[in-house]
Amino acid sequence: MNGGREDVDYAPVDAGSWTLRDEEARTFVSAATRTVASLVRSTLGPNGMSAQIETVDNVEEPETVLTSDAGEILDAIERGGGFGHPVAALFVDAVDGMRRELSDGSTTAVLLGEALVDEGVDLVEAGLHPGNVVVGYSMAAARAGAVLDALAREVDPEDVDLLERVAATSMTGDLGASTREAYAARVAETIRVLAERGDTDWVDTDDAKVLAGPEAPGGRYRGVVVRRYPGPLDESEEAVREFDWSTLDPMTDATVAIVDEEIDVEKTATSFGGGSDSGVEIESFEGWTDYTEGLNRRVAALADRLVGMGVDVLVSQERLDDRTRTAFESRGVAVVDEVKYPLVDVYRLARASGGTVVDDLSELTPDRLGTVGSITERRVGDEKWTFFDDCEGAVYTLTVDVETETASAEHERMLEDALEVTATAATDGQVLPGAGAPAMAVAADLREYATSVPDLEQLAIEAFADALESVPAALAANAGADRLDVLTALRAEHGGDEGPIAVGVSVDGDPVDAWEAGVVEPRRLFSQAVETANSVAEQLLTVDAVIHPGVDLGEFRPEPERD
Repeated sequence: MNGGREDVDYAPVDAGSWTLRDEEARTFVSAATRTVASLVRSTLGPNGMSAQIETVDNVEEPETVLTSDAGEILDAIERGGGFGHPVAALFVDAVDGMRRELSDGSTTAVLLGEALVDEGVDLVEAGLHPGNVVVGYSMAAARAGAVLDALAREVDPEDVDLLERVAATSMTGDLGASTREAYAARVAETIRVLAERGDTDWVDTDDAKVLAGPEAPGGRYRGVVVRRYPGPLDESEEAVREFDWSTLDPMTDATVAIVDEEIDVEKTATSFGGGSDSGVEIESFEGWTDYTEGLNRRVAALADRLVGMGVDVLVSQERLDDRTRTAFESRGVAVVDEVKYPLVDVYRLARASGGTVVDDLSELTPDRLGTVGSITERRVGDEKWTFFDDCEGAVYTLTVDVETETASAEHERMLEDALEVTATAATDGQVLPGAGAPAMAVAADLREYATSVPDLEQLAIEAFADALESVPAALAANAGADRLDVLTALRAEHGGDEGPIAVGVSVDGDPVDAWEAGVVEPRRLFSQAVETANSVAEQLLTVDAVIHPGVDLGEFRPEPERD
């Protein structure tokens, strides 16, 4: 006995069986980053390939994702079970933060992060202390900023041609040249107007929406295009058949009222003769008749009030019941309800039309009404689209025609990312040449800079330069060219004394001046990729022990000591 408790024998735990140290730990780390990079390496650049992922959607239903976007690949894997490897999860999480902010640059950050870890592990295995590697990497990353300053060019939000090149560069995937140009032109003009009419130096893309669908009327609309469809949880044939596919008659200079809560003229619960908590008790057929007539009078009065204020269209986030819809439409007030996919559309419409969203129609006053230049409706695939166009507010919808429903999501994502990337360029006012040119320019500078560093950090700076070349190497490989030949040619181009130049990898795998080729990206994309990759490499290179979670140590039930 020990303090009134029986002694319990526990098997001794051999820490060596569940802890990795030193070389094994570094192998554990580098294997994870290498595996993550292998998932997205082939997607980089204009020749990037697509990946098909079997995963689940946001409501846990099976989903097949076909994409050439690294961020979408990582997202799909996370939805389908995620990254069980702790290092892989940390690596992906670091990159995910950058992608959500900038909507691009994920592949570059992943490839550079993996290369920095690999180069750093090699140095540590050769005897360099991880601290020296981290310091050398920090020196290299700081030096990169100065090189990019010299390489960057200013961009004015009014320079639509340059914004078009930024938008076109951001669009990966299988797009024809004419389609890419058309998409880029719509994106650039939208960003130009948003920048011009914005109240701050930040271009807000929340007021730019993208819709794609089979036989959609492609174009750019000044206003909001609302789509409604059966479901989305009920996709049965009956739901599609019962959906109201009728369309509004075209209108011009229409006055709209916008409400985001259910229109409830009853305001009370109803009980058929039972329950003491009811606001209304109906005990006879005559009572039911009186109650129904009262409801009809309330609905009619509400409809007459809208007509009196000159409302042409009522837009509701929630569905109107048949009684209310019939009363409104019979008095000439058109109804566009169930505007809730996405919920933000009613607020976009308010900003576009100059109206105000109200919670209850009793709050509606003439000064809260909006005006829309034209309203039309049409069926697009299995959806009904309502076009609120020619509005005064700086709200835009880009629509594109695609061949299949499957392609809709891919093209919407592509254009949404292009909007974000182009907005970043307009907001920051700086762009860089793409095609891997910044990576090569920084690498060339770092090699020269490393010779002036007398300490061991010189080796880490040189390793940083080697890691940067993984980006143009991947572009060359995806173009079907020999990576070593391409890197040799690029090093020769960047070896002059004229400072950083814009030579990168062409779509054919040859050296090309990215400025002349029109391959342009926001300065912040590459800068953030370098910062993200360096940050995660610093974390992982200082790991010298990995303690495996989930090790079964046997049953352990602590008991309180007894006196």
